Amino acid sequence: MKRNMLKVVAASLAGAMLLTACGGGSSSSSQTTAAAGNSAETSAAAEAGSTGGEKVITMAQTGDWDTFMPMNTTNAGADNVIELMFDRLMVINTDGTFAPRLADSWETNEAQDKITYHLNENAKWQDGEPVTAEDVVYSAQVASSSEFNYLRRIRMQYFAGTDETGCETGTDSVEVKALDDHTVEFTLKTPMDPAIIYALVNRDFFIMPKHLLSNISDADLVNDAFWQNPVGSGPCIFDSMESGVSIEFKANKDYYLGAPDFDRLVFKKVQSSNLLSGLMSGDIDVLSGNSQIPLADWEAAKNTQGIVTKSVPTFAYQYMAMNTSRDYLTEDVRHAISLAINRQVIVDQLLQGEARIAIGPLAEDHPYFDEKLLPIEYDPEKAKSMLEAAGWDSNRELEVQVSTGNEVREKSAILIQQDLQKIGIKTKIQTLDFPTLLTNARNGDYDLCFIGSAGSVDPSESVPNVTAGYMNNFAQLSDPTLGEIGESGAKEITFEARKKIYDQYQEELFKQMPMAFLYHTNDLFAYNEKLENVREGAIDYNINKNVWEWKVNK
Repeated sequence: MKRNMLKVVAASLAGAMLLTACGGGSSSSSQTTAAAGNSAETSAAAEAGSTGGEKVITMAQTGDWDTFMPMNTTNAGADNVIELMFDRLMVINTDGTFAPRLADSWETNEAQDKITYHLNENAKWQDGEPVTAEDVVYSAQVASSSEFNYLRRIRMQYFAGTDETGCETGTDSVEVKALDDHTVEFTLKTPMDPAIIYALVNRDFFIMPKHLLSNISDADLVNDAFWQNPVGSGPCIFDSMESGVSIEFKANKDYYLGAPDFDRLVFKKVQSSNLLSGLMSGDIDVLSGNSQIPLADWEAAKNTQGIVTKSVPTFAYQYMAMNTSRDYLTEDVRHAISLAINRQVIVDQLLQGEARIAIGPLAEDHPYFDEKLLPIEYDPEKAKSMLEAAGWDSNRELEVQVSTGNEVREKSAILIQQDLQKIGIKTKIQTLDFPTLLTNARNGDYDLCFIGSAGSVDPSESVPNVTAGYMNNFAQLSDPTLGEIGESGAKEITFEARKKIYDQYQEELFKQMPMAFLYHTNDLFAYNEKLENVREGAIDYNINKNVWEWKVNK
């Protein structure tokens, strides 16, 4: 038997995954404002905290949120909010081990095709009802239902009773069973290393209350009024919202892992340029998981009394997708483009050294990184020769799409434009809001575009994005090879067997060159020193996950 705290990777992962944001912007909020929510209340609550009344924490993030429904978003800003209200079965520590949430222990069978979770018997929904195994079963059935477009459903494909997209093959066919009130069993299609399943599925698998939702059809669930005033099992209870501005939460004093030290938490949207001034004035106490101090303010933040700062390397990565469906962006041309990019200049000048250059989705310190990809080449003369050999039309102009609001990406686009000009490629930079860029990338309406990912200890994290037919196959790959290799790796049981496959995957990804990978970011994290026990090495990409452990000093 393999018990909880099963390691995904070696201890060398410590500090490697913290606070990462997918994308470069957020979609606008579709939530309606709860009746009690208004900015005056938010200000009053904040003032109460500062004058010796309630203990109030103000958490800021730069992105918006689009929904409170866990299975209806890929928005990192929404994830940060959902994390406060809902729980998963387990989460990942920065050292690659797993930590309990709703499940306080778990094991696999000897065949490694079944995972059994044992739920915390003290866990309760915020209406006082107990969290049970039936809630987990219900959540799995919803996640694999074909009645709505679960944006991360592909992660369900490894469970018996689902097809290759993660949809159930029949009514309630996904093989997730309640063995008793606090024990639930997941059956896999084939034996797999459970660590991969833990990392892959639990990243997005939030548990929802069956007793409040099961009377709503799956087709109607996304738009139900429940999400305007959700009831979760997490450390924070939804109170009110001003759409696109702020959300107020009450502390869940009955939280099964311990009562938070604060009384209220105000979650608000703040422009990145105002984060440091907000921290300095006391209007902001802590930054949320997908927000960080701008590089221009980083030195000042480090030298400001009363602010705790930490730069933490992550597995997050930025890349420039290249539209492989354009007949003029051949494999040789894509390689020439990658060779022409001076990544070190981007890291040194734009990121002030707070990043590492990238050659693929896995960083050099990732346990699955293929060292045969080193050194990372920068060779404009070789790039120019390859371009000439490929018969490049020097009169052609490529459109480079980049999202507004991400200063580093915008400036990176300018540097790369200059790099490509040196080898004879003309480019035109177009700045767009992120939702528009994302739509264009999914539809293939671009030449080159800038995208990011949170990365993961899971080496298959990038596989869906290079899988033919998947909506985030931004490079428009039609060759199924990469997807097939990546999926086969997830089904191997041992690290050694997976390592061989993911080496092959990385080499094939490099050969096809659908993206020019640029750099792996550091998270520039900051909070007011009135907070103690804030985990600077985050859990699962997000510092929000231990808010009940924070100590608040007035």
